[in-house]
Amino acid sequence: MQKEEYEEWMSVDEDIPAAATLTDLEICQAICGQDQAVKVDDSDGDEIPPTKAEMRQVLDILKQHRSTNFKQQYEYERYKNELLRNNCRQATINEFFNCYFWNKL
Repeated sequence: MQKEEYEEWMSVDEDIPAAATLTDLEICQAICGQDQAVKVDDSDGDEIPPTKAEMRQVLDILKQHRSTNFKQQYEYERYKNELLRNNCRQATINEFFNCYFWNKL
């Protein structure tokens, strides 16, 4: 950074009011005011919590979904292992023929 740029940045920083001028009481009041605003925004008086039956139904759906995913993952792993076994067999066959024909030449 050049000297001129540095001085320009420093002059900008000097224009910003320092936080040290605030008292502890003012800082606490500002934080409490923000907390109050968040609490007011988050509260929905119209929303009612779900019943136990609704929560059980959702839990059953999640369990069923997990079971389906498990079956799909199992089938995928089985397919992948079968491909690997076939690949190993093919490599063994190729190795046999390479050794057999190279020795004949």
